[in-house]
Amino acid sequence: MKGFDEIINLQLADLREIPIENFSYIGDAVIGLIYKVKLLKDGRIKTKDLYEKTKDFLSAKAHSKFVDIVLDHLTPIEMQYYKRAENSNGAKKRGNDNDYRKSTGFEAVIGYLFLTKSYSRIEELLGVIDNCIYTEKTY
Repeated sequence: MKGFDEIINLQLADLREIPIENFSYIGDAVIGLIYKVKLLKDGRIKTKDLYEKTKDFLSAKAHSKFVDIVLDHLTPIEMQYYKRAENSNGAKKRGNDNDYRKSTGFEAVIGYLFLTKSYSRIEELLGVIDNCIYTEKTY
């Protein structure tokens, strides 16, 4: 079986060919996986409990709040991906749902970082969010 990095071996030219909505789709999956795995670190947990404990972190409303926390921390290229996704037709399909548009932008940033193998940057951004949620209780 191929190694993980070999499976995710896209070149920058390939990234330019990917529709922005697909970055959001990948980012949403990555965020979900990360938060689910974090809960597994505590030991045995039932699937139902795993779902219940992560669902509040995986909604459009939650991801919109994540944007409020990390927006000032985004690099210029991350901001480009955020804006492209936030203003995309896919994000606008829900009409004027600002939470959905913001969450689509955030997910695109995470998707971009994942596909460029910037795993430490994902960890950094989610760390900012976690610190804010668990210490300042702004969530």
